[in-house]
Amino acid sequence: MTAVGWLNDLGTISADRVELAISLVEGSKEVWRLEDSLHRGTGRPRGLSVRAILVAIVTLALDDRPLILKSATEVLFELSQSQKERLEVKGGTRGQDEFLNTYRRVRYLFHLICGEVDPSPLPKNLCVDAEILASRAKPLSESESADKAASLARLCNSLLDQSVKLMTTNELRSYDGSIGLDATPVPLFSRGPSKTKGTCASDPDGGWYVREGDHRDSEDNKGRRKTKIAWALEATIATMAQLRDEGGPKHPNLAIGIGMSRPGHNPGGMGAEVLTQISQKGYKPGYLGVDRAYSGANPESFHLPALALRYRVVMDYRIDQLGRQANSSGALLVEGGWYCPEMPCLLIDATIDWRMGKIDQATYDMRILARKAYSLRRKQGPDQDGYERYSCPATGKYPKVKCPIRPSSLLTQDGRIKVKVAESEELKPAICCQSSITISVDVGVRHRQELAFGSNEWHNRYATLRNSIEGLNGYIKDPCHEALSQPGRRRVRGIAPQSIFVTVLLMAANVRKTNSFRHEQAQRGGTHPPKRRRTSLTAYA
Repeated sequence: MTAVGWLNDLGTISADRVELAISLVEGSKEVWRLEDSLHRGTGRPRGLSVRAILVAIVTLALDDRPLILKSATEVLFELSQSQKERLEVKGGTRGQDEFLNTYRRVRYLFHLICGEVDPSPLPKNLCVDAEILASRAKPLSESESADKAASLARLCNSLLDQSVKLMTTNELRSYDGSIGLDATPVPLFSRGPSKTKGTCASDPDGGWYVREGDHRDSEDNKGRRKTKIAWALEATIATMAQLRDEGGPKHPNLAIGIGMSRPGHNPGGMGAEVLTQISQKGYKPGYLGVDRAYSGANPESFHLPALALRYRVVMDYRIDQLGRQANSSGALLVEGGWYCPEMPCLLIDATIDWRMGKIDQATYDMRILARKAYSLRRKQGPDQDGYERYSCPATGKYPKVKCPIRPSSLLTQDGRIKVKVAESEELKPAICCQSSITISVDVGVRHRQELAFGSNEWHNRYATLRNSIEGLNGYIKDPCHEALSQPGRRRVRGIAPQSIFVTVLLMAANVRKTNSFRHEQAQRGGTHPPKRRRTSLTAYA
């Protein structure tokens, strides 16, 4: 039974779990800043602190309970006297009247917390038409909304970072900065707008989420309603990633950044904001794995900020983005890399032919490997402004191809490829005539990446980065634990409380992943685990 006999029989929470929640919450500077901003020197004493509310919610997540404010009140009743004094929880702990009084204070303070960081002016819990909804909106300017959105992002990422810091010094030191970035839906405890009644959703901060396209269109090009759809928010999550070597993983792959928005609302910009939050916490940049939703993002909102933060993007392309993507001084940008202008079309269109089924995998691999001879040599950069200097592959002491324009490359007598060039001097581009060219950072930046697309190195890195974030998305949706996909376990409406709840669930997932990682390390004695055999004939004997 719980501390009060008439409460729900949920079982007593472990004191160690509460202490862990206290350490996670009190380690965040943003929580203390929020505590100070909500402090009132006049009026009746509140009898609760911001830390107490957040500790109760984090404890619920660590205990795999629904994030409901009534349950958070029950947690406060189960605290020891020393914990109550530490968290400034005052008031009685017995009787239904005392419980209801505490529950009222919990709801009041939680909504104060959300109001302090809520960038949305729209009222919640109303099913009215658009005009009434707009008339009841709070007067909030764009600058005020942006400030609140920044405060919400700092609060969420500061809390999440406390769960990452549970890693040991050796585990943190082994992290090379590589990140998997992706957006996942967060279904809301609300129906969408009603077309028949003309009313809005009870949670107007959400939007329609579909798996196709940019995750926001509720109808296809013929006006037909798409099937895989939900009224939701979209959580952009960044997770740690690492290449597995013979020594095994060196650290758990934890969620390291979080951002919330409406589905399909500037996913590139939200991704850049998450990366900025990670960078401001002092984590070094590494490889950044993203899917096709980001390869088509606005370069000014995602690609350029990611490069400015020194991340090395590894991404896939839609079929309409393959092949030749840009050129500069004659150099061709083909699927993220710079190549000789005389590279054969057979190699330029290799990925297009493979996806259309014109060639098999072996032929495709050979053509990708053949591109290497035509790749430009990077001589310098990127510099502080992102500019890079490249030279022709036929230059240097060891030219990769033979070219009539570069007589020194013809001295080699081996079987290196000889390129065909135009005879007219006027048709020769700068890359063929100059010792090197400088390529601006904004040329083809939407498609540029460091690794050769389709190569073994690209496949290994991209698969690792993408599997890390997809694995985490599935991990936090486990209905036995965080259950992110079940909105009935997060019933408070609005982007601010949902952002806090999702952050708390990620914190609980990080704690669970860290404990599992260390248990596995202890079980195998630090050696690489044997490959799991998924099928055995003994099951059919």
